[in-house]
Amino acid sequence: MPSKQSVLRLLVLTALIALLVQSVVSTPSLRFWEKQVPQSTPQAHAAHPLLSIALPDLAQQPQTLAQWSGHVLVLNFWATWCGPCKDEMPMLDALQKEWAPKGVQFVGIGIDEAENMQTWLKKRPMHYPQWVGNDQTLMLTAPYGNTTQGIPFTAVFSAQGDLVAEKLGALTEKELSGIIANALKL
Repeated sequence: MPSKQSVLRLLVLTALIALLVQSVVSTPSLRFWEKQVPQSTPQAHAAHPLLSIALPDLAQQPQTLAQWSGHVLVLNFWATWCGPCKDEMPMLDALQKEWAPKGVQFVGIGIDEAENMQTWLKKRPMHYPQWVGNDQTLMLTAPYGNTTQGIPFTAVFSAQGDLVAEKLGALTEKELSGIIANALKL
């Protein structure tokens, strides 16, 4: 028969393993590298909670996507601690400049602290709006295929508010340009 001490050790070890497993499973930042292909699943815009979010910008002013009603919207979720996120941002910035005259608006949603975002963006300015989100904001991406809550994650909506594409993982310039052209029906 096992001693009380060995039973107690076994219980403590089991509890520690359970806590470790739970922390790994519930930590979105550990899943940002999971590969996922872009999806092309148009849906009615009434079913898109992302289009109704209100988040602060870097000046802590509340913002909504309604200000770009009638535009193709490219929502990109990122963080300063995410290497693939930061790597794709110059490309996103260049595409914002290229596509803006045709009615395309990019919005960066940082899943990070505003101070971290401001520090990073001061060194690498981006010319599209940056909003401050959190883990709850990222949870809104689950219905769009981001069930692991990973980043970078990009969702593209048509000017009519229909979901055109979404992708978990970094996009290439060619890939995103094709998605935008499709959203604009070019």
